Amino acid sequence: MFVPADRPERFEKADRSGADTVIIDLEDAVAPAAKDGARSNLHHALTLGNPTYVRVNGQDSSWYADDLAVLRTLGLRRICLPKAESAASLDAVVQVLGDDTEIMALIETARGLETAGALAAHSHVARLAFGPADFALDLGVPTSNDLKAHAMMRLAVASRAAGKPLPLDGPSFEITDTTRLVTECQQALDHGAGGKLCIHPAQISHVISAFQPSDEQLRWAQRVTDATEDGAARLVDGKMIDAPILAQARALLLRGRSQSNKGV
Repeated sequence: MFVPADRPERFEKADRSGADTVIIDLEDAVAPAAKDGARSNLHHALTLGNPTYVRVNGQDSSWYADDLAVLRTLGLRRICLPKAESAASLDAVVQVLGDDTEIMALIETARGLETAGALAAHSHVARLAFGPADFALDLGVPTSNDLKAHAMMRLAVASRAAGKPLPLDGPSFEITDTTRLVTECQQALDHGAGGKLCIHPAQISHVISAFQPSDEQLRWAQRVTDATEDGAARLVDGKMIDAPILAQARALLLRGRSQSNKGV
């Protein structure tokens, strides 16, 4: 979940919101005149319980070097890098922050999408994430479901080819329209997303629920595993179940148990 860096009173609220990760945002959420003051609030991130990333300003901005300097001084090593486009740009971050750096690489440009494989394979990248609004702006076209689907599927393939978790979808700007939010989550899930960025606490429970296996999916997975304990192909619900389908069923059950253990 994103939280503006110039609103330190919201940091702990974000930490308790149920989100898996907090992203303190120095970039889009902070006005230019407030950047320096926002940067001075980053020490509050040291007290948060959840994994906490800091989204810095872009590498071509006048604020970027100061952002990294404060992260280095405070010992904050999780960074959300906007408009990631090359392995060299990631190397530059690591050179400043050190070998224990973890990077969430935001893919927000055509060049970033074209180099997604190299970005995902970088040893310091924990995960890719998608920024559809900036991506459409870079292309000079309206944001559309087809455009988002194309990008997300490519990021999913790049992530898995590199042995990394599935990418995160960009945030929804729908705060009160939960139906629209859930639809966006389902579309992202269908296209290979492993989660979704949030900008408001009200979104979190709906996003978590949308990315959990449904009760119907879990019942199907249990029927499949029960019917194929010996590993042989079987008909289940009128469909032939072979080894790849059995593996999918087992993965669904594992996801279900993982979410139950988290208490969500």
